[in-house]
Amino acid sequence: MTTIIDVAKRAKVSKSTVSRVVSGNGYVSKESRQKVIEAMEALSYSPNLLARNLQSGATKTIGFLAQGYFDLLGTVLESFISIAKEYNYYVTLYFTDGDKKKEIDALNQMKYKQLDGIFILTRANDWEVIEPYSVYGPIATWHRLDSERIYSSYVDHYSGYYRSLEYLFNRGYEEIGHVLGNPENLNTKARLKAIADFQADMGLAEKKEWIFPAAGHHGNGRIIANHWAKMDLKPTAIAFFTDSVAGEFISELQLLNYSVPKDVAVIGFDNSETSELMHITTIDYSIKQQTENSFIYIYNQLHKQSIPEKKITVRLIERNTVPKK
Repeated sequence: MTTIIDVAKRAKVSKSTVSRVVSGNGYVSKESRQKVIEAMEALSYSPNLLARNLQSGATKTIGFLAQGYFDLLGTVLESFISIAKEYNYYVTLYFTDGDKKKEIDALNQMKYKQLDGIFILTRANDWEVIEPYSVYGPIATWHRLDSERIYSSYVDHYSGYYRSLEYLFNRGYEEIGHVLGNPENLNTKARLKAIADFQADMGLAEKKEWIFPAAGHHGNGRIIANHWAKMDLKPTAIAFFTDSVAGEFISELQLLNYSVPKDVAVIGFDNSETSELMHITTIDYSIKQQTENSFIYIYNQLHKQSIPEKKITVRLIERNTVPKK
């Protein structure tokens, strides 16, 4: 089998020169590079990338973990792959289907030097289970998390949600319902605090029956739409924790012969493709910047660098599901 030494001898250059040509790192003169390439072609030399990665301890690959497909996956994955490409990294997608063992198997890929780092979009295991794997490589997530071992690129959902409620109130809506995510998530707890503070600030009565849980994504909007239609005292506006559930809600209401915003105003959260296609008023909290910051953290940890993070902003996008002034 042809080795890097054989290539160096044929090209009449040093072994380190061949190594720099193969890796793409370091300076090599145009003349020497051409000699090495010609020698590689003549000897049919193919670099053993796996062996090289094991020797250097780098795979140039980041794992991207998700339980399965949902509305925002495409947006986040596209952003992550795009910035990874800028820094000459590959991205491997792992669907765990909510299986804790599959997630651990993916995390172990860092231990076995098959991945350099991991980004977690949605998880199956508790953070306490995931944290110890950070000794094998950097781990980042967009979830709100207070951890010294896992990087969290998140926005303050309290201020964003409070702003959405204030927006509805200023358009005459006082009877506001809320569709919230997993009650264990810190973002959900931040939204609950925003609801309580907003009601106190505006002198509104608390109505627990207008808080609808939707821990999952797929199908919950339709369930909530049917529940809302049967209520005797209905909220006249509803704020959703994500656009995909808001979109399902609107679609089901149309089948039930209700109209948005005539019968109920709707505001989402994400500024996803769904909100664009269905013209849903929504809160944009810089998903692209969150994703890029997660990769930058991983890259900085791997290369001992300090590339600055992207600035995250929160803005309200007015569309058609809340009447404009």
